[in-house]
Amino acid sequence: MAIAARIYRPFDAAYAARCLQAARQAWLWLDKYPDVTFRCPPGVGAGEYKDSNCADERFWASAELWRTVREDRYHRHFLAHYGEYRETLRSVPAENWSNVAPMGLWTYVLGKGTDAAAVAAIRGDSIRAADQFVERGAHNAYRIGMTANDYVWGSNGVAASYGVQLLVANAIRRDPRYVQAAIEHLHYLLGRNTFSLSFVTQVGANPYRHPHHRPSGAKDAPGPWPGLLSGGPNRGHQDPTLEKLPASLPPAKVYVDDTGSWASNEVAINWNAALVFLLAGALPEK
Repeated sequence: MAIAARIYRPFDAAYAARCLQAARQAWLWLDKYPDVTFRCPPGVGAGEYKDSNCADERFWASAELWRTVREDRYHRHFLAHYGEYRETLRSVPAENWSNVAPMGLWTYVLGKGTDAAAVAAIRGDSIRAADQFVERGAHNAYRIGMTANDYVWGSNGVAASYGVQLLVANAIRRDPRYVQAAIEHLHYLLGRNTFSLSFVTQVGANPYRHPHHRPSGAKDAPGPWPGLLSGGPNRGHQDPTLEKLPASLPPAKVYVDDTGSWASNEVAINWNAALVFLLAGALPEK
């Protein structure tokens, strides 16, 4: 809501004000209930995305509210905690659904943060991580920063998030190597991989066709919905379809284009979000 307040302000000031009020109200609620977490109701076992720690969400909120209104109470919270999250910029990749602290760190730097020490620390961590990704990609046959450990449930989201982190680093300090490295990750997702397969439905000459996505798998569906990023190879063999594959397969080969393979062919909004960011930032403007 704090982001929406900034975005909509030039176009619809009244709506932007409502968004800002909602953001402020949410912050006050968090003050009162800092540890209330979501759980699925009894009988519902899928899609919980449980998260037992709300501190990183609150940290990100402090950064966005400060960027929007420049008030001290939000700034104080950010400065009191940013040091706790610097390590997340060195993890690989930094951003994921259960760890949104990097979004707060980047928001502060890209939003013209006023604390010189915090800005310098966040910039330095972001640049060092990007340099590491570029170096790894130079020694990878597919020119990407992925390691064997990155081929987890949602590895294509990991690949897209590498691209996001590289583009953010480029926004912090312009370096054509970062943009090129981000584009290499896009190449991987769109077909330059061990399967010569585009991991985005209805995109490319050889797109995957059977996502674990109920509307796409409906009886009369003419084909999968377009633009869905597959979860991708998963070294964990975490569903019955993947369990049939040889245990000796390299991590990047543990994938089946099958609706029943939820652990390698599921789709998720957070993976698609990273793909959209990567497409928007890596492709040249026309």
